[in-house]
Amino acid sequence: MTIIVPTDFSKNSEFAALYACELATKRNADILLLHCYTTSSVGDASEDDLTDPILKADLLIAELKDKLVDQFPAVDFYIECSRALIVDKLAEMSNSGKFDLIIMGASGASKTKSVYWGSTTMAVAAKSSIPVVVVPNEAYHFQSNHIALLTNFKHEELDTLKEYLRLVDATNSLSLIHVYKPSQKRENVLDTLNNWAYNIKEMTQVDEVMSYAEPVQKDDEELDSVSEVVEKLIQDINPDVILVTPSRKTFFERLFTSSVSKAIALEINKPAFFDKI
Repeated sequence: MTIIVPTDFSKNSEFAALYACELATKRNADILLLHCYTTSSVGDASEDDLTDPILKADLLIAELKDKLVDQFPAVDFYIECSRALIVDKLAEMSNSGKFDLIIMGASGASKTKSVYWGSTTMAVAAKSSIPVVVVPNEAYHFQSNHIALLTNFKHEELDTLKEYLRLVDATNSLSLIHVYKPSQKRENVLDTLNNWAYNIKEMTQVDEVMSYAEPVQKDDEELDSVSEVVEKLIQDINPDVILVTPSRKTFFERLFTSSVSKAIALEINKPAFFDKI
């Protein structure tokens, strides 16, 4: 198993790298540290100097590798610097069949300048042929004791759960999270959730499956959008990881056309596992 970890050498990307290293240690996986050159990462080189074999980024990524090797001696590290755009490079690599997972930070050094912030991070998750884990901009140790699955009762979401359990880690506890319209009857929603919980326990080795459902509340400005309700539920439930299915065939098609994506990747301080489309 090989994990791609993009880096812009910011503190935020280092948080993601440390999280990836802890997972790699647990899973006996390799890590490829990837950097795509930017104007700041080539140093003072002119356009003609870009063919020079040693650029600022080449030195920085080697230093990062050495630092991580000291902390995680059981992990095999590889490095690569590329002149491609980060989204295109990761899409290409995810299609190569050589890699299993991408782990990246929610944003880089600057939210206004970094190629890792907002639409770029979400574009990677949307275009990748392998799952992407987005790590919050803070030190976060890898753990998988309690995970949460955002669901709208679609088969693809069960595939996301299976993929997480296969690729990342087993878990003892799973929370199902569903946000519904005010016009729907709560008892019907909870009945469906409980049926899903029963079926998941039957098809996996997860011991405890809990159900949570809340409506969008149009009369409450703090809970009048799907993203706000999701954020509130996750704060209350406090899982280690959030599982998201970015399939256009499900409720989470809205994930890439609304504020929900930023709420998950940039505002909620939990790692988010985005399954491949």
